[in-house]
Amino acid sequence: MVVAPTFHRFVRFALLLALTSTVSCSRERYRVQADREVEYLVTEKSSDPRWGLVGFNIGMDPRSRYYDPYPIDRTPMPQDDPASHVFMHEVDGMKGWSGWHRFGSRSFLVNPRWQEAMAEYVPINRAGAVELSLESALRLAYMNWPSYQQQVETLYLSALDVSTERFRLQTQFFGGNDTFYRHEGRLRRATGESNSLVTDTDLLLERRFATAGEMLVGFANSFAWQFAGPDTNVTSSLVNMNFVQPLLRGAGRDIALEQLTIVERALLGNLRAFQRYRKGMFTNVAIGDLGVQGPRRRGGFLGGTGLTGFSGTGNGGFGGVGAATGFGRGNFGGGGGAGAGSAGFAGGGEGSVGGFVGLLQSLQEIRNTQISLNSQNRTLALLESNLEAGIIDLTQVDQFRQNIETERAQLLQQRNGLEASVDGYLTGTLGLPPDLLVALDDTLIRQFQFLDDETIEVQNGLENLQDALGRHADDITPEIADVIVEQAFQRLSSVDGLVLNIQQDLELLRERLPQRLSGMEYDQQQALRREVQVLDKSLDDLTQRIASKMPVLQQISDELTETNLRVQMDQLVIWMRGLLTIVQELSLVQARARVESVVIDPLNMNGETAFQIAMSNRLDLMNARASLVDVWRLIQFNADALQSRMDVVFSGDVRTIGNNPLDFRGPTGNVRAGVVFDAPFTRLLERNNYRQALIDYQQDRRSLIQAFDNVHRSLRQLVRSMEQSRTNLEIQRRAVVIAIRRVDLTREDLNEPTAPPEPGEPTSQLGPTAALNLLTALSDLRNTQNNFMSVWLNYYANELRLYRDTGLMQLDDEGNWIDIPIGETVDQAIIEEQLELPPPVPHEWIRDAFEQPLPPGNSSVPETSSSDVKVRPVSTFQETSGDSRPASHFPTVEMVDPPEPAPQ
Repeated sequence: MVVAPTFHRFVRFALLLALTSTVSCSRERYRVQADREVEYLVTEKSSDPRWGLVGFNIGMDPRSRYYDPYPIDRTPMPQDDPASHVFMHEVDGMKGWSGWHRFGSRSFLVNPRWQEAMAEYVPINRAGAVELSLESALRLAYMNWPSYQQQVETLYLSALDVSTERFRLQTQFFGGNDTFYRHEGRLRRATGESNSLVTDTDLLLERRFATAGEMLVGFANSFAWQFAGPDTNVTSSLVNMNFVQPLLRGAGRDIALEQLTIVERALLGNLRAFQRYRKGMFTNVAIGDLGVQGPRRRGGFLGGTGLTGFSGTGNGGFGGVGAATGFGRGNFGGGGGAGAGSAGFAGGGEGSVGGFVGLLQSLQEIRNTQISLNSQNRTLALLESNLEAGIIDLTQVDQFRQNIETERAQLLQQRNGLEASVDGYLTGTLGLPPDLLVALDDTLIRQFQFLDDETIEVQNGLENLQDALGRHADDITPEIADVIVEQAFQRLSSVDGLVLNIQQDLELLRERLPQRLSGMEYDQQQALRREVQVLDKSLDDLTQRIASKMPVLQQISDELTETNLRVQMDQLVIWMRGLLTIVQELSLVQARARVESVVIDPLNMNGETAFQIAMSNRLDLMNARASLVDVWRLIQFNADALQSRMDVVFSGDVRTIGNNPLDFRGPTGNVRAGVVFDAPFTRLLERNNYRQALIDYQQDRRSLIQAFDNVHRSLRQLVRSMEQSRTNLEIQRRAVVIAIRRVDLTREDLNEPTAPPEPGEPTSQLGPTAALNLLTALSDLRNTQNNFMSVWLNYYANELRLYRDTGLMQLDDEGNWIDIPIGETVDQAIIEEQLELPPPVPHEWIRDAFEQPLPPGNSSVPETSSSDVKVRPVSTFQETSGDSRPASHFPTVEMVDPPEPAPQ
């Protein structure tokens, strides 16, 4: 009996075949193939530098927090919920699959070395904190923000859609083998026991043509061995072919190539959307305004391509195209709205900015509050001394004390708010944990520190030395006096260094003076020039007064003896008060110089020019126009289904004779040729699809027109807001100057010594509002400084939006903004002639679909035939920066009177 040996041979053969299939179909090989094909497809669509990508890949940087160090094709199981995990090993009393843990289990989700790798691409200070600047924040976002990686992956999947649709129109090969061993007992068959082995091999070639034809070519071969009696075998082969070519319904390149056309155009649109997303990513990191939409996947093989027929849900359902991509129906992110911050401050400020710039704004506001609080604390000591001397009443001092406590509470709230904002920025914008140590780089807002740290330190040092003199007024000793005089020499030396800093501030003001003067009227120019001259003269006068202080201090030091200790200390108090007055005047000069040095670039653009540039350069508007054409093409696609079906069919096969698997002979074949016709008796669904396509197009056409209007409106508003900020900046500049002068005058009033009382008269007192005047002045100074900064920062934020929303923003390879003055950028921009309205539906499409002209008024489509439209071509190319680009996406359409109807 040959059952067992034959069966064993069969088992070995089957195992070998399975092993071969497993090795040849590895996961990694297919993944690498997909990656290479996507890279090729993206490179193919990257012919234009405005949206091209070179070396596209989906892999994450190993330094990213979200990088997975495990093999991507054999990733271990993540940590599971214990209760849920039970069902993976036993479900409903049945043992589960034992292979779930074949790749092991992972103990972490986050890349374990991401923090130590941060030092490779962002600066880390000695305290271990990330030095967070706009540039380093952008690097962190590109490395770690999950939203960016999702855009990359969506673009990858969009390229796979193209691969899917291209494959559908390529020659496809299929093959397989079925091998079975069969045993039948001797009582089952009249001829006795039977043992057989049959192996069938099938090969199939399938090809779809661009004309909508389809051809199938197949080869089938069968070998059968009969292990009974003489051990016979039988061999036979068959070759067959089938070809179908539609002539009416379903025929033509408009039908056969539509799915491929859609996904090819979608990939191009996604490349544009991805590059626009990078611009939005910069503005999001900088000012908290993403303002754009990234790539949208459509899907291959009818997946979201808008070709699946009537859904009853309109453009938002399966029948939609614009909604499937986000490119149509006015879904353009970032229309250019001005201002994304909170409400403005009292007195004309323009509110808070988001993103990294918003963190710096909050930081500077905290500093302004801290400076105001320190000034109040120093003044409180003077008021308390005056209270003891009976110069001021308790009500004013208590009011000052109460305001200090209020200021402390506000400062605490601001600091907690900044910490919460930093946490939100790390998690929401950079994709990092909230406990990451960061140190904010305040380079961008240093121009709003009107008193630098050295000036404040000099003032504090002089006031501390003055306090020391007061504390030792009654128990002064020669040793203490020597120490105080030595410290006075040191303070005087620090004042000399302060003068050098102020000279640099004035030099910067003179450098920026032409830019300040360029936007002013004549009277304003003269006033600013006089102001600069006054500041220069004030600094010269103060320098001479500082120089005169050294001989006086030297004389006090030389004449300091134990006998005249009290007299010299009184002279030192007078000397110290004079030096402190000089430093306060120096700080006033420095603050005025820094306030006048703040400038903004002029805006050489109006709303109309901005809109024209946006229509020519914004990548999302290019996608919007392309999406409308996608919907427009679906009219023809759905109109095709209204026709009769007529297909030319050709098929045939040929077999072998005898036991020779290649002995094909003509007499064994057959051929079948004919025409298949299906009359259009039932076309209700097709009619609904067609009518929906007409409505969808008109809806999208109207939506696109409105979307262009919205872009136009928002850009006009953005330009107006920037012009408002330019004017408001000068208003707030004057408000800061006035506030500085008020603080200086009210502080002088408090520091002015009162005249000694006449015998028998009460002590002279300060005015009833002296303390309140200083509180009001300090509060107004803090608010005007915050307002002044908010106006400048909002102008900066709107400038970024304007660059982004006109399509003029240029980024380097790392995603940083290349700050080219907007005037130069406008000069290089392409201003293209644009079509006012999208084209109407060609009337002959409707006529051909219904096989007769529609009566007037029975369609929402404009009753204009193609002969009613004259197309005036525009210039094909315009030269700009050595680059030739299409001058217009649409020809200019001129409507003319329709021709007279022909006589019936």
